[in-house]
Amino acid sequence: MMLTGACYCGNIRYEMDTEPTVVHCHCDNCKRSVGGPFVSWVIISIKDFKHIGEQPTIHVTDGKVERGFCNTCGSSISYFQRTEDTIDITAGTMDNPSSVKPSKHIWDRKRIHWVQMDDGLPHFSEWSADSEPID
Repeated sequence: MMLTGACYCGNIRYEMDTEPTVVHCHCDNCKRSVGGPFVSWVIISIKDFKHIGEQPTIHVTDGKVERGFCNTCGSSISYFQRTEDTIDITAGTMDNPSSVKPSKHIWDRKRIHWVQMDDGLPHFSEWSADSEPID
């Protein structure tokens, strides 16, 4: 499955050649980084991701996370923890975001109270690894 996308101005394009995991993240870091009430991330192996054209500008947060964005239009593109082998790509930058399907909500304890997500997906208090969904 080849998935493609770009920043708003099109200077940064990318390809993903894999079946991704898609999550809605409600953490404060993600909300502040993109300016929205939550972020939908397409998570893939770093080896299955390729930039085409310009490379994103990187802003390092917490000394370990690289957030990629377009220096021309400001689009948030990626989230990469230096200790991981996956990269998170903002679903809204995909050419066809409807081609992927979210599987869960993470960091629900940080969700803004007026955001109601009644989509039937499981919600996790923090990151979902080794934890059970919350009610």
